[in-house]
Amino acid sequence: MKIFLIGYRCTGKTTIGKILAHRLGFDFFDTDQLVEQNAGSNILQIVEKYGWDKFRLLEKQILFNIKSCENAVIATGGGILTDHENQGLIKKSGLCIWLFADIKTILFRLNNDNKTKKSRPSLTNKDLLKETHELVRQRNPIYEKTAQIRIDTSFHTPEEIVNIIDGRLKDVRQQFR
Repeated sequence: MKIFLIGYRCTGKTTIGKILAHRLGFDFFDTDQLVEQNAGSNILQIVEKYGWDKFRLLEKQILFNIKSCENAVIATGGGILTDHENQGLIKKSGLCIWLFADIKTILFRLNNDNKTKKSRPSLTNKDLLKETHELVRQRNPIYEKTAQIRIDTSFHTPEEIVNIIDGRLKDVRQQFR
């Protein structure tokens, strides 16, 4: 079984993914971290030097390489589903869980996360509020269309969210018995 965690920046994909993988005894992969490892640069450096198109290509290659892994939780980059082929690959390859949060929560997390300044380049060259509103509005329908499970991470701790996911996974497993 593979579990893909999708959603916008700072909705908890990496944090929750690590806890969930540990609980299930699965391997954990973060596509952004794998891109950085393979490129030998962080996302900000990749985007500044080569642009977003190159980053998306590297991201797609990582996704293709890990699609055959079993018993894995995979935290994806927030924009991975902007590629139509990635949407299909994720839907066919495993269970997809959309982690989402309200704009206020996302902005709070973005502004209080050290990774934001070091490795989260602007996606649109707009201010953070406008960019977040615009991209969440564009991407949410894609996340919704791709995911089998949806979880609001705005008001729960990561452990509570993992408990919610674990309960829903048990429900999914029961359906296939």
